[in-house]
Amino acid sequence: MRILQVAPAFFEFQPGGTELCARSLHRAALGEPGIESHLLACVPSWHAKPGAGSDFLTPTAGRNETGISIRAFDTFHLSQLDDLGVLRSFRDFLQDYRPDRIHFHHLLYLGVEGIAVARRTCPDAEILLTLHDYYAICAHDGLMTKKQDGALCYGAQPHACLQCLPEASLEDFALREQGIRAALELVDRLIAPSAFLRERFLAWGIPAERIVCQPNALPEGWAGVTPLPPRECRPDAPIRFGFFANVMPHKGLHVLLEAALSLKEQGVEGFRIAVHGSDKHAPEAYKARIAALSDRLGASVSQRGGYAHEELPGLLAGVDAVIVPSVWWENDPLIVRQATAAGRPILYADLGGLAEAGQQSGGIPFAACDAASLADRMLSFIQDTGTQDAGVTRQPTLAVGGQR
Repeated sequence: MRILQVAPAFFEFQPGGTELCARSLHRAALGEPGIESHLLACVPSWHAKPGAGSDFLTPTAGRNETGISIRAFDTFHLSQLDDLGVLRSFRDFLQDYRPDRIHFHHLLYLGVEGIAVARRTCPDAEILLTLHDYYAICAHDGLMTKKQDGALCYGAQPHACLQCLPEASLEDFALREQGIRAALELVDRLIAPSAFLRERFLAWGIPAERIVCQPNALPEGWAGVTPLPPRECRPDAPIRFGFFANVMPHKGLHVLLEAALSLKEQGVEGFRIAVHGSDKHAPEAYKARIAALSDRLGASVSQRGGYAHEELPGLLAGVDAVIVPSVWWENDPLIVRQATAAGRPILYADLGGLAEAGQQSGGIPFAACDAASLADRMLSFIQDTGTQDAGVTRQPTLAVGGQR
């Protein structure tokens, strides 16, 4: 069987969970008998300049991994209109490789037209699409939050959506939805990594029999990981909490820092926070907000910046617990599974797909968007060493959860 994994980017260029999932499924399949696997990843022009004379490039050292250059894309309609360039090259690739199964991991960059090209070019192939987020429903970067105040949305209502994107018209939203629904009709199987995400798409009108719930597996290198022992420290040493995510408003670092500030104002000093994540894509106003909170916390918080995927086990070994304070729905955040596999307990915001993952991992919930609730959980964790044994539920490996 020939399998093609189609990713919105190379993980090396865009280190997100979607890209890591696609790469991991591809590389796991390489070692299986009777399976021929290839990874085709989009390479937007801001990741690497298109090559002369070809839309294809091989910027990674991985086997059977090819990039396809993307020069432009309509992110509102999730539409790729370069029919004589990118889409023709994608068609040529499909004709040469002749996959039996095509597994898309996003609609970004090849767009709804990419699904149509795959169906026309490989009419007998099975087409899968993993819905790693809510982009198909929400034109606000798939966040399902209101741009003005970050309030959560439960669905797409055109008149409400206009408040986030006033430059669009009602007709624009109708055409967007029509194009995306038409593309999804061409897919044989839609995969939802969380029951919560599946419910959102059912509410959007996707028939229940067309979408299955299948959690993402642990990525490559994590299968069979031995949980770390609790971090050894002196009785008077501070508890170390870790934050592992890009520094963006929807990831909720401000909630964590406000909770930490509340503890300090109560005279609680027995903790430190290590922030692992890049802020290069964060709005300037948010960077300033985080900087101001960090200044008030002083030595209680350290900004460590971004990290390589391979560094994560070592970074987890340096913390006592991981805090995931997201203020959007999330889906199936990998850091929850990775931290749990490594034996590190999770304190998580109790909402959406994050709550689902946190419950499955045996973590410690707090009220989402509520710094006081998080401060209470942090204080309990600091005071009760028994709490530190939470969150060690076994996570699925690629052999169990592999979607291929």
